Amino acid sequence: MTKAQLAILPIPDGRRAERRVVNLAARLRDPGAALMDVEIMNLSTAGFMAQGDMQVETGSYIWLKLSGLEPQNCRVVWVEGDKAGFEFSAPLHPATVDLLALTNGNSRPKPQRRFGR
Repeated sequence: MTKAQLAILPIPDGRRAERRVVNLAARLRDPGAALMDVEIMNLSTAGFMAQGDMQVETGSYIWLKLSGLEPQNCRVVWVEGDKAGFEFSAPLHPATVDLLALTNGNSRPKPQRRFGR
């Protein structure tokens, strides 16, 4: 079993696709507005949840930019504090989600081992 397979959340009622737990740096852009740096917390073919200082409103459309992918158009589905849920205008291919989940940990610096551990 791979690391990405271990990080799959169950599909609750009302969801269309399984979500992968990730920790991806991304940028959101509201048309005509400044870029917003966010962290993608989970990702599926249908959408994602992001956390960060976002100025978005439910029902509005934004662009998501993830490293290695073309910008993706998304609709804001919900907003709660510094978290928000988004739905892709065009679903991602399952292989794209798998690749992002597998490379998820490779973009962050490796922890430094100190004191012989």
